[in-house]
Amino acid sequence: MMEPEEPPADYELAPRHTWRHVRTAVTLVVLVVFVVGAAWYSWNNVIPSEDDDVATEASVACVEVVPSEAPAPDAIELNVYNSTDERGLARRVADEMGSRGFVIMNVANDPLERAIEGPAEVRTHPDQHDAAGVVAAVVPGAEVLSDEQADETVDLVLGEAFDGLADQPDPDATIDTCAS
Repeated sequence: MMEPEEPPADYELAPRHTWRHVRTAVTLVVLVVFVVGAAWYSWNNVIPSEDDDVATEASVACVEVVPSEAPAPDAIELNVYNSTDERGLARRVADEMGSRGFVIMNVANDPLERAIEGPAEVRTHPDQHDAAGVVAAVVPGAEVLSDEQADETVDLVLGEAFDGLADQPDPDATIDTCAS
């Protein structure tokens, strides 16, 4: 066998070899700091603390209720009109509104024969603004308009973009109130 060759006399093995070890150690320390930092960030921002749970429960359970002057649906006389080409739309919506407690008066095509691009218009005398707000809350995207109606009815006029009534709230749902 052959003997390994000896490095030249001016060749310094130790400094180069030492620098390689230092560079490896520094890289490992940087990676460990990065992993520990990522774990700390995740622990503090992803996993809720007990203080966060208490604050969330308190804010969810405490809802302030403001009395409303709006009338109940059974106190609102409602005309349901159709301004679209869809046959029977006003009748179907009137039946649904009646099942929700509204008093249905007239069901027909829009007497003003307006083209309504949006979901609906709620037309009413300015004195019936609260009642119109109750009706508009049932039809997402409805626009409330004041007109000079002689009676106290509210007109729900269905438009081209009508997509259905809002979900009826659960009658068994309760609202927790805050003690002041």
